[in-house]
Amino acid sequence: MKRMILVLAAVAIAGYSFGQKKPKINQAEKAREEGNLGEAKEIIDAAIEHEKTKEDGKTWYYRGLIYASLDTTSNPQYENLANEPLKVAMESFAKADELGGKSEYYISDANGLPILKSQQLQTLWGYYLNKGVEGYQAQETDKAVENFTKTQWVMPKDTTGYIYAGLAAQSGEDYATATKNYYSLINDLDYQSEDIYNSLIYIEGTVNKDMDKALKLARDAKSKFPENPDFAKTEINYLIQMDKIDEARSGIESAIAKDPGNSSLYFTLGVMYEELEQKDKAIEAYAKAVELDKTNFNANFNLAVLHYNNAVALVTAKNNLGITTEDRKKAKAMEKDILAALENAMPYWEEVLVLEPENRTALESLQYIYSQLKLNEKAVKVSKKLEALGDVE
Repeated sequence: MKRMILVLAAVAIAGYSFGQKKPKINQAEKAREEGNLGEAKEIIDAAIEHEKTKEDGKTWYYRGLIYASLDTTSNPQYENLANEPLKVAMESFAKADELGGKSEYYISDANGLPILKSQQLQTLWGYYLNKGVEGYQAQETDKAVENFTKTQWVMPKDTTGYIYAGLAAQSGEDYATATKNYYSLINDLDYQSEDIYNSLIYIEGTVNKDMDKALKLARDAKSKFPENPDFAKTEINYLIQMDKIDEARSGIESAIAKDPGNSSLYFTLGVMYEELEQKDKAIEAYAKAVELDKTNFNANFNLAVLHYNNAVALVTAKNNLGITTEDRKKAKAMEKDILAALENAMPYWEEVLVLEPENRTALESLQYIYSQLKLNEKAVKVSKKLEALGDVE
């Protein structure tokens, strides 16, 4: 008797399953379009379980649309119908692609024109990007990061969401999230940016106090952006902070021994000596860099600055002297040294101006130098160039 009851129960269950109506997936999409997201979700959830619809790519495509709508809806009635609806939506779209053929899924607009899935994803991506920007502008960095991160789910290969999420997180001092996004950019998406490396170096070295990571990043950046002298300077700075001065020096000197005609290596040597406050050796190294390559902008610029700063230091010392007879003698003697330092700086500033004709720092420095050296015609020309550039914004 007991066995008969079990058999009858099994038959009843089988009969119930067999008798379930096939969910109408088109009705689910119609409900979504009309804003009835609860109904749409109920139908589509049943459809992904039903034998006759669960292997249909269109079922999963509609599910993606419905769950994406649940994530973007402003209707509080539907806001909490699903957990992480966007993730469910993207998983559904992926499943639809897996089951579908070569043709792209689409729905029709009011005029009967097709709206392709790729277009719908682009619109969804733009929605989250705009929401992220709104959050950032309102200084709600958590909301900004949340929405920028969602753009990554929609378009995982697009770098924009990672850049914005990283910047927003860094602005909100959420450095863990910032670095996660920045590392994704350089390691996973091969997005090589000086700004991204600078941010990572700052976070790892200054915030996280991980000098080894910061040093590695500086070296990677130096390799990827050889024209940017700041990364070489950063590398040397970290080596000095880590008490690895001999490593810094030997590394540069070894490279120079292998390639003695390399102007950039002498520039790097100059940077190291400047960091060690050995200015005479720095000047010597920069001068060698310029000798090897007259167009080495950074070496010319640093040489000009060092000589010019020598003059400034002398002027400051002279101005701090008193009015005694001995002080006046010292001041007069110092005037020659000041003019000599300005004369030393002048050719390098002039070369900087050849390489960058609108370099304001060079123009302003030369204006002062020409005036002090009584080179009035040159001073007038430089003044006119500065006037033409206008005020700094």
